Amino acid sequence: MKLKKKTAMVISFTVGIMMFATTAMAEVASKSGYDQLKDSLKYTAENCTSTLSNFTVDASFVVKDNGNTIMSESLINKYDISKNSEESTNTSIKGSTKTESYSYRDKSGYITKSPNANENVYYLTEYSNEKDKNRSVLENPFKEDKAADIEKIADALVGNLKDSVTVTEKQDGTKEISGSLNNTQIPTLINALTSFQFKSSYGNTNNSEDVIPKLTKNIFVNGIKGNMTTDKNGLIKTILASGTLNGTDKTGTEHQVTLEILVKIGDINSTTVTKPDLSKEKVVKNIEKDYTKLTNPQKYEGKYTSDIIVEDDDKFTKIGEAIVNIEKIDNKTITGSYSKEYLKEYENYANGNESVKFTGTLGENQDNFSGKFNGTTESNEKVSGDIYIQPNNASIYFNIGNYENPNVILDGTYRKVLN
Repeated sequence: MKLKKKTAMVISFTVGIMMFATTAMAEVASKSGYDQLKDSLKYTAENCTSTLSNFTVDASFVVKDNGNTIMSESLINKYDISKNSEESTNTSIKGSTKTESYSYRDKSGYITKSPNANENVYYLTEYSNEKDKNRSVLENPFKEDKAADIEKIADALVGNLKDSVTVTEKQDGTKEISGSLNNTQIPTLINALTSFQFKSSYGNTNNSEDVIPKLTKNIFVNGIKGNMTTDKNGLIKTILASGTLNGTDKTGTEHQVTLEILVKIGDINSTTVTKPDLSKEKVVKNIEKDYTKLTNPQKYEGKYTSDIIVEDDDKFTKIGEAIVNIEKIDNKTITGSYSKEYLKEYENYANGNESVKFTGTLGENQDNFSGKFNGTTESNEKVSGDIYIQPNNASIYFNIGNYENPNVILDGTYRKVLN
């Protein structure tokens, strides 16, 4: 599921608060309720990323300012875990502007449709490396490296809240967990963190399209409530939650910002993800590059130059050029030569030992663009240095350790001489 940056910020910010509150409410009611909540979250994440063949997530949210709707979004994401494919449709309304978008992704690449209603164009990106082809369309957040630490932080933030929560188990084994917190029950620390986060995200933005009020003072969580239902196995079926934030903008106007979220997980093992037929559509095609490796390394072969400069009479003066010739390069090795050419009136800066033949290996510190090299000068002196290939750029960094003339300026950046 891919959201626009601002939408993602709204959801992540408020859902974070509500997740804390839900956790807190479950904890204060009973340990078993708290465990049931966390077990359902983990069980659902595990099943949605590995066990279920396919399913649909239907989600929507509405943001209101003083009772007036200022933003809304609805999205339907269809997942086929068995085929590692995903299809998403999204409708967003911000103020008076409505935007619709579509995307599809599988192991071969992804397709997006232009959100411009007057431009019926599909953008097709094909994967060219195995890493992208094997990337899962949906990852289990509880298997992330920081998941355990985040869970411990949430547990610590619960504190000694004493609100009650209702955990109801029906005869068929399904469960309902619900509860609420008012403004007097929200810990001071949570309000402080909320105020800081909101100011950082919205308080200083100057985007004229922003509809979220820019609260700057007296920001606090006024209330949170939520309801979650699960099936008899603990798989989440629905989440309905809302949170209210109060604050004042720089003009002194008071705002009550409310976010309402509804999430449904359904059509389990009966969802169909369909790749769009682009045979009669206008398509812009792109090949996804592997930016962790050199693409077509031979294009980096050739001559590179860098100005040799001295500071003369309080000004910088070019006195010549340093030259790197990359004679052969692949993803593992590089060979070439290094030399200097001085302008006639500055030939006295030459030390008579300015040419080097070098051979090196790439992949230093698991970086496929950097490497070490060893070389020999024209007088058979052994030297060594570093080289870095600027990815997707016609330049390199080249440095010979303890070899350069300290009386000249040579920054190590060399640009390719293009014909």
